[in-house]
Amino acid sequence: MTTLALGSSAASRASGGCWAVCQQGERCNEKAGLCEALPCRGLCNQGETCDEGFFGVKCLPVAGLAISASQLEPPPPPPVEDGAEKVKPQVPDAAKP
Repeated sequence: MTTLALGSSAASRASGGCWAVCQQGERCNEKAGLCEALPCRGLCNQGETCDEGFFGVKCLPVAGLAISASQLEPPPPPPVEDGAEKVKPQVPDAAKP
């Protein structure tokens, strides 16, 4: 029976699969031929993301973007009054010859 199992595993690997049958919450890494755990073991729903922290793993809702298209454009320049005298900044004494 062991020879049959070894032959079946080798045939699965030769066809691009894994050496073993992957369990729930795992996926087959076709390059290595090994089963790898999915984030949060594949338990997160659509619209959730997996958070792996010190206290374990949990599914959290995906935060929406807080930037809108109107915030990406710079504000318009202040209006310039016609005939207004342009004020030049004072030159410091240290910069004078």
